[in-house]
Amino acid sequence: MEKLEAQGSVRISDMVRGTSNQDGAVLLDIEQGLCFSMNPVGARIWELLKQGSTPAAIVDNLEKEFDGVARSQLEVDVTDFLNELHTRHLITTGQEQRPKRSALSRLFRRSDSS
Repeated sequence: MEKLEAQGSVRISDMVRGTSNQDGAVLLDIEQGLCFSMNPVGARIWELLKQGSTPAAIVDNLEKEFDGVARSQLEVDVTDFLNELHTRHLITTGQEQRPKRSALSRLFRRSDSS
């Protein structure tokens, strides 16, 4: 998969609901019927996404919050995390739209675990 652009727009899927606390966050993809959990750093990235931050702005924020972590490491980690969210259809990029599934197809769970 192509890596997300640092300045590109990233949008949370309309089908995702989430809740956060001091231990991290839990996301529910209501279309896929799947739950995802993340640690506090993942939850912080998710919060920044909800605020409309670009990947580069997320790295900027984390660099200020986690003094002592190399920017290059933050860039790799944020890119990997966003790519994982994208692979799991929790975020979309640019003008990309998640394909709509029919009402009948949503009654069945996907058999693969990806």
